[in-house]
Amino acid sequence: MFESFQTPETADGLARRVERIDGRGLRAEIVFELSDRFRDLMSGRTEHLVFASRSRLARLGIDVVPTSSEIVIEGNQAHLEANIRPTLAKYGLDSILPDVILPGLPLGRLVFCPPERRLSTEQIYKGVLEHAFQLPEAFSIDSDGLFTIRPHRRIYELTRPLTKDDVLTILAKADGKNLLNRVQVGRPVDRIVLSPDNGLVTSCSMFLHRHFVVLDRESQSLGTHLQAVVLDPVSTRGTNVYLEFRNTSKTRIVNPSVKAAIYDAIPVKRVPDRSLVFFPAKDPDKEAPSTDDQYQRVKAIFDRLENGTAAGHYHRRVVAVYRDLDAAYAGKAPDLQWEGPKIADDAIIDVAARREAACDANGQPNFGTHLLQDLEPGAEATVLLGYFPNVIEHIELSHAALTRRVKRIVFRRASYEHGPFFSAKDHARLAEYHSLGLEVFWCNDPREHVAVHVFRGLRGYFMDAGCVTRFENALIFSFYGSSVPLAADESERLERLLRELKRLFGGDIAILTGGGPGAMQEATDIAHKLGLFVGANYIETVDQSTNKSADFYQAFQDLSRHSRQRWFEVASFQIFCVGGIGTLEEVGLTLTDMKLGVIELAPLVFYGKNKAGESYWTSLGDQLVQIANEGRGPAWLKTHVLMTEDPEEVFRFYRRILEVG
Repeated sequence: MFESFQTPETADGLARRVERIDGRGLRAEIVFELSDRFRDLMSGRTEHLVFASRSRLARLGIDVVPTSSEIVIEGNQAHLEANIRPTLAKYGLDSILPDVILPGLPLGRLVFCPPERRLSTEQIYKGVLEHAFQLPEAFSIDSDGLFTIRPHRRIYELTRPLTKDDVLTILAKADGKNLLNRVQVGRPVDRIVLSPDNGLVTSCSMFLHRHFVVLDRESQSLGTHLQAVVLDPVSTRGTNVYLEFRNTSKTRIVNPSVKAAIYDAIPVKRVPDRSLVFFPAKDPDKEAPSTDDQYQRVKAIFDRLENGTAAGHYHRRVVAVYRDLDAAYAGKAPDLQWEGPKIADDAIIDVAARREAACDANGQPNFGTHLLQDLEPGAEATVLLGYFPNVIEHIELSHAALTRRVKRIVFRRASYEHGPFFSAKDHARLAEYHSLGLEVFWCNDPREHVAVHVFRGLRGYFMDAGCVTRFENALIFSFYGSSVPLAADESERLERLLRELKRLFGGDIAILTGGGPGAMQEATDIAHKLGLFVGANYIETVDQSTNKSADFYQAFQDLSRHSRQRWFEVASFQIFCVGGIGTLEEVGLTLTDMKLGVIELAPLVFYGKNKAGESYWTSLGDQLVQIANEGRGPAWLKTHVLMTEDPEEVFRFYRRILEVG
C-alpha cells in the first residue's frame, strides 16, 4: 500500500445554461459529478462544501461567485448557480466573455472542508516549527486559527492583449496554462495598489505537502480574493502561488492581504493499478510480489518467447500479444505472436542491412505489430516487445490504443544500437503513449527490475511501481556537478547542505542528478543515507559511467544531450556543485530557460570550494553581475543567485528569496 495526500474534492463542475445578466456579467448553472467515495466522505454534510473556481479563470480576473443559497444534490450530481464577472479592467475581457464561457466549460470544484480536519492556532504554529509546511513570510495567526497571507511585492500583467482564441485555449485546453504562463509575467513594485472596483493578480510563496489551504473571502477590508480559494497539497509548492484580489470598495487599498485556514489533507492508501500488472489482477487483496520476483516472472516470459534466439538480433525481435496476462504467467502461448522475417544469420550484407525496412524482399511485413489488427476493439491486450517500438510499430500501436485494442506495452531493450538509452524520437513516442492512455513498462535487465513509465507534468520517468506515489509527491532539487570524485571535506559539506534542505522543507524532497559518478554519485549516496528520494537523467557518454541507484530515472542517447535538459524541469530548484565543462553547459541552459520563462524563476545556488579553499564559482558570479549591470541579462542575476560553500547560508538564502517564514 502507498500513501498520498489529496484534497477531498470533486472533479471540475461544468457550465450549463449560460446566459447574460447585464452588460458585463453572466449567470450559469454548474453541474458536478459526485463519486461514491466523495458522497460517502461528506455524508450529506453539504454545509461544509466550498466552491473553488479554477485558477486559470481567476488569473484572467474572471470571478465565479456562487449565488445559490445551498448546493442541491440529486443522485450522483450536485447543482450550483453562479455569477461570472470580469474584474481586471486592463485585461479587456468584458466584450468576449460570452464567447468564451460556454456550456461544457470546467468552472471549478466542490471541496469538503469539515471543521474536524481544520488546524487550530496551536497546530499551525507547531506545523511551522516542524516544517510540516512553509507559509509566506511575516505571516500571523489569530486566535481562530486563521493565518494572514501577505503577497509578494509583485503584480502580474499581460505582455500583449489576449484574443478570443487565446482565452479559449487557456480555459479549454489541457495545456492552456502553458500559454497563460508565457503571456502573464510578474513585475516588482514598491507597493501593491488596488484601485476601487478593480482587480489584480499577485503571488506568494508557500509549500504544502500534506495539507490544503482555504482562503477566506469574508473579510473585505484589505481586498476580496476571487473564488479560486483552495490551495492543494503538492501543487502548492513554489515561489509563484497566484493570488487574485478585487476591490469592491470606493477607496483604494494598499498592499492587500487575505486570511486562510489550513486543513489536513486526506491520506489515501492505494495500490496503483500499474503495480497490479505483474501479478494476477483478479485477486486485488493479494500482496504484491517483491521487485525481484516481478522482474524474474516477466523475464521468464520474455526468455520463453525469445527462446534464446532474439538477443543480439534486431530482425528477430519478439512481438507477442496476450489478452490475459495470467496466461503468460502460466506459461501458455500468446494469443498472437510474430515469428520474425525470414533473414538467415549468414545473409549477405545488403539483405541484413535492410532488417528495418517495412517489408522484406518478398513483400512480407517486417514488423510484428501488424498483428494488432487481428484484435477486436476493446480487447485491452498487453503487447510484449523485444525492443522499444520503431516508427512503424509506433504508428500501429497508437492506432490500436485509440481503439482500445491495446492497453499496455512491455518492452525489454531500449535500443539495438545504443543499449539502455533512448533517442529524442523515443521520448516523443513515450509522450504520445501517455496522451493515448497506453501504459508502458520496461523489463530492464541491467537494473533487474520492471519499471513503469510515469509522467509528472510534461516529463516522464521510469521507476518501480512502489515509487509512483513518492515521485508524484516529492519536492525536487536538481543537483549538477562533475564526474570527478569530491574531496572528503567537500563530501561532508554536501551532506550538511542536504540536511539543511531537509530541515527547511521536511522529508518529502528528492534530488535529481545526471546519474554519473563523482559529485552526482556522492549526492545520490548521501540522499539515500538521509532517507531522501533520488532521480537520475542518464546520458550516453564515453567519459563516464552511470550509477544504477536512482529511484526514478530517464535515459538519453548522446545526441539528445540538450533534449535531456528539459527533463530537469520537474525540479523546483537548481543547485550547481563543483563541476567542469559539462556542468558549465548546464548552467548556461538553466539560466537561459529562466530568462525565457521556460522554467519558473527560483533561487539558484552555486555550491562548493576550489582547491585553494575559496568559493569555486566566484568568477562566474562576478560575470553574471556584470551581465546584469550592462543590461545584457535580467536584474534577478544579482538577487536570485548565490555563490557559497556554507550550507547555513543556503538555508537563509532560500528563506529570504522564497519569502517563507
